[in-house]
Amino acid sequence: MAIAERTPTSVLSTETPLAVTVKRACELSGLGPTSIWAFLRDGRLEAVRVPGVRRTLVSYASLARLLAPSADAGRAPRRRGRPRKQADATVQP
Repeated sequence: MAIAERTPTSVLSTETPLAVTVKRACELSGLGPTSIWAFLRDGRLEAVRVPGVRRTLVSYASLARLLAPSADAGRAPRRRGRPRKQADATVQP
């Protein structure tokens, strides 16, 4: 399909969206709206503002980056609390 033949609806239906609403970001991620707004506030998610429109959109790319597995995802979780003392391997009579 040539670029001239594409209509706006065909482009949006076959590709990932550029931005989604906070409600849709909640549905896609499984996070709640409070978490999404906190991530927008601290910069982990990118807000998209359209001039003249009173709606905050979330950049789909930033949402995908936030939810992508990180490099340290395969490590064992850190143990909480005080470290245990190691028992001596040699026992003296």
